[in-house]
Amino acid sequence: MDYQRIKVMRDNHVVIVSLNRPEKLNAVDMLMFNELIHVSKVLRKDRMLRAVILTGSEGNFSSGLDFKSMMKNKSFAAKLLFKWLPGQSNRAQQVSSNWRKLSVPVIAVIEGYCWGAGMQIALGADFRLCAPNANLSIMESRMGLTSDMAGSIALREIMPKDKAMRISICATELDAETALSLGLVTEVNDEPMVEALALCSQIAQKSPDVTAAMKHMYTRYWTAPAWKLLAYETYSQIRIMLGRNFVRVQQALKNKTAPKFEPRQRHW
Repeated sequence: MDYQRIKVMRDNHVVIVSLNRPEKLNAVDMLMFNELIHVSKVLRKDRMLRAVILTGSEGNFSSGLDFKSMMKNKSFAAKLLFKWLPGQSNRAQQVSSNWRKLSVPVIAVIEGYCWGAGMQIALGADFRLCAPNANLSIMESRMGLTSDMAGSIALREIMPKDKAMRISICATELDAETALSLGLVTEVNDEPMVEALALCSQIAQKSPDVTAAMKHMYTRYWTAPAWKLLAYETYSQIRIMLGRNFVRVQQALKNKTAPKFEPRQRHW
């Protein structure tokens, strides 16, 4: 598919998805919503994929929602907020929550502005690697709105409730080091893309089945009752041990060589 608002580049088993509207500081409009949802669904089916990097073009992640363009068409809000069941993700939420459903790690590389909708998208990633010049904010309250793009799921996992509530209500602008101290980002690095690619290389050396199991274990069950986490641990371990990639790891350990993996098992 030819995208207009995002760029998708593949390097072996790593895909880089870039928000690509630099003249608007990569502000999110309806077309970008649709393209991000589409690419995330396509990547979810890719069993050869090992990692995804989310970033923004030309020095900014995203300045947030393009409020002006979204208000021009009243049907946009209805399309974004509609859902069949209350517990499902609507289209506004899918640009964040869909990344959590992938069976591979998703790494957000954040430079410059990461506000509002951009921050919500970044919160859908598993890791947020941040440049020193980054400026981050959960910005929705400035527009008289609440956060409604699923980033709150990640916030409850990575930050204390009082601190998350404070920066959300006040729409606090955070520099990179402050965001790191609060747990909002994983790491501050002078070259976050280089670090992200190095992390992808480390991930590629591990079994894709193990990676998928760990991703879903922590994403689905981090805040679940202990019995559910214990049950999934057992289920995933048995499934891994019955798979071909487990045999390949054991052979590689015996021969002191690097394992050559098969595609990830289906339906993690």
